[in-house]
Amino acid sequence: MIDLESEADLEALLLRLYRKWEALGYRASRFYQMFMPHCKQYRGGIAAIRNVVSKSGTGGFEKLVEMGRLDLTVEKAIILNPKWTHLFSDNLRNMAQRKVNRVSK
Repeated sequence: MIDLESEADLEALLLRLYRKWEALGYRASRFYQMFMPHCKQYRGGIAAIRNVVSKSGTGGFEKLVEMGRLDLTVEKAIILNPKWTHLFSDNLRNMAQRKVNRVSK
């Protein structure tokens, strides 16, 4: 079961990440709509992360890597961060690790 307080904290972190992305000139507006409660497309922070990490072709990961900001990717900043790993399945963590490993060589 999801700890709602943890998910609320996660959504606050996602908003901080989103603002950093904006400052770099990258706007992930569809992703934003999935984790912001006031948006019609709201799914929650955990579901939003699952959605973008498991889909190919979302582009955000690659764009941030091109900018030299692997540290600001959802994969590195959240999924692989020990503070948040309990919210995600082994499968999703493994997917995130593979993506990070692929660009960290």
